[in-house]
Order: sequence, then C-alpha cells, then structure tokens
Amino acid sequence: MSKETPLSYAARAAAIIAEPSNAVGRIRKTYGSTAPDGTKNGTLLATLYDTFPPSWDPAEPLWTEIDTLAVPLFVSSFERRGNASAVVQFDDFDREQEATLLVGKTLYREKACPEDGEDPQTDCEALIGYELTDRTTGRRGTVTAFYDYPGNPLLGVDFDGREIMVPAADGLIEVTSIRKRQLEADLPEGLFEL
Repeated sequence: MSKETPLSYAARAAAIIAEPSNAVGRIRKTYGSTAPDGTKNGTLLATLYDTFPPSWDPAEPLWTEIDTLAVPLFVSSFERRGNASAVVQFDDFDREQEATLLVGKTLYREKACPEDGEDPQTDCEALIGYELTDRTTGRRGTVTAFYDYPGNPLLGVDFDGREIMVPAADGLIEVTSIRKRQLEADLPEGLFEL
C-alpha cells in the first residue's frame, strides 16, 4: 500500500480555480479615491455572485487566475454594498495601477469543510468522472459513483463495463492530476474477483 500524498499547494490552488462552483464574484472596476499626491488607491468594486457566502471571514483569501496561475488575494478591506456588490482592497494591490490588473478577473473561494448536519458535495463526490489506474494490475476505470456508507465510503468504478466498489479510505487513492482528472491506487488483491 502506498502512503497518501496530500495535494501540493500548487495543485490545491489549481483545483480551486478549476472548479466553476468555487466562483464567488468578479472584479468590475477600480473604485479608488485620489490621494493628495495625485495617485489613486487600489480599491476595487466587485460583483458578488449568489455563491458568495453571507458570512465570510476576510482573513480567508480569495483566489483569481493570473497568467494561468492560481493566485491568492489577501483582503485588506471589504465593505458590502447590498447583496450583490462590495468595495474591496487587496494586500499588494495598494495603487490603482496595480489594482487595474485585477479588473475583469473572476474571484474564487476555497470551499470550507462541511459542518455537521450539512450535506454538500463531499470530496469523494468530486472524483466522479476521474480515471482511476490500479498500479498493481495496470487496469484503468472511470469513477461513476460515490457511496457514502457509514464507516466504509466506497467509489463505484467502471472497469470494462463492470462496476467495482473501491474503498475510499485515506491513503489508498491518490490524485495524480487534477487537470487530467486522473487517480492512482494500489487496490487490494482479489478486488476484481469479487
């Protein structure tokens, strides 16, 4: 059995912006005021989507994509303007010239872990559609379902037209590529004979 390899920072960041349901807003325009020296600050006006949480901790970074890279944006000030917009300023974007780089960019938020009693899509459900390769046999299949059995979560994986129940236990399945939607695992012996 292999050890679980946690997602690297870059892979985690890429996963945040790759998931459309993580989009929470868009930077509409600069909104800065003019300083006595004639420069404008980097305040921005953002449109907030319905997916933006009503209670959000500004200490949590928002994310955007710059030059195909996921970039965290740490908020220095955030003021809601109704339900659908906000005036926001980000660390490292203090002047209008810097903040202009963000105009038109989509804002993303990393989904928090579900609270007790909530039933959002689990991490395993997000794996539906991924290709799973068994390192031992070389067989490849597609994840088609997630079965949340208490104490024994399972992935339904279609191997050559036959659904095999694969344990979704920690350390068994490893995400090897989020962009290519690929997983690898060292599946237990005899799993294909069941």
